[in-house]
Amino acid sequence: MNAPIPTLNELQAYYNRTDLLEKVVAQIQKDFDWFNFKIVFSEDEEQTPYQKLYQEILPLIEEMLNDDYPKLMSVLYRIDIGEDFLNKKLKETPNADTDEVITDLILKRELQKVIIREIYSGKL
Repeated sequence: MNAPIPTLNELQAYYNRTDLLEKVVAQIQKDFDWFNFKIVFSEDEEQTPYQKLYQEILPLIEEMLNDDYPKLMSVLYRIDIGEDFLNKKLKETPNADTDEVITDLILKRELQKVIIREIYSGKL
C-alpha cells in the first residue's frame, strides 16, 4: 500500500481528478440503480464534476427525505453511511440543510471507496 487512506475531510484534493470521478459516477450509478434511481452524468464546463454530481443527486435525496425515509436509509446503508455517523455529521453542521449534508456525505463516501480501491490495486 503506497498512500494512506484519506478521511472524508481529506478528499477535496481529489475533486478534480476526472479519472477518479468517472469511477465515482459508475459507483453512484450502480448504488442508486439498485433502488431504481437513474443518475445521468454529463460534463458541464461551468461546474466541476463534483458540483455536477451534487446537483444530480440532491433532488433525489430531498425527495426521499420528505417522502420515503426508509428508502433513504437503505440507500445510505448500501453506500456505507451509518445512521449514527449521519446524525453526528448533522449535529456538526446545524445550519446546513439535511439533504445537502446527506448528498455531500454520499459523494465523499463514494469517492473514498474509489480511492481505497485504487490504493489497494496499486494505481494510486
